[in-house]
Amino acid sequence: MRTRENIVYRRLIGIVLLILCFSLTTYAQEGLQIATLFEKYKDEKNVTYVELNGSILRSYRMTAYKSLVFEQVTPYKQEILQCLKQAIDTHQVQKTQEVNESGELRSAYYRLSRTSQKGKKVNRYILYKVGKEDKATLVYIEGPLDEDELMEMLYKQ
Repeated sequence: MRTRENIVYRRLIGIVLLILCFSLTTYAQEGLQIATLFEKYKDEKNVTYVELNGSILRSYRMTAYKSLVFEQVTPYKQEILQCLKQAIDTHQVQKTQEVNESGELRSAYYRLSRTSQKGKKVNRYILYKVGKEDKATLVYIEGPLDEDELMEMLYKQ
């Protein structure tokens, strides 16, 4: 009887470890501190949160699109900049384009290291822009779309 209990116990532990490993892999792929900003501020007053899904995403060759528009970014700026710095410091950023004005980051484009989703390689991007009167937009995009497709989308009239 004891042996049977040990087998059941070992199987249960094995299943729990497998589930834990899969969840940690998913978390490691996301692995961006910036993800916390979307959860933290999506319901904040004077912040507009947009998350696309379904056919809209697929039509732009994206698997994820999230944005935050801050009517007044000053109270959030330090935390946003810290999250952007974390992505750079952990070598997740492969390409960087930044515009600084009077020592302050006014806009940024980061192409992150690729990750895998369901066996397919996925590109990831972070965009940040501070406009007039300290209104700012922070965007996270991932999907099979390449850099040229993203640039065309951003700059087409």
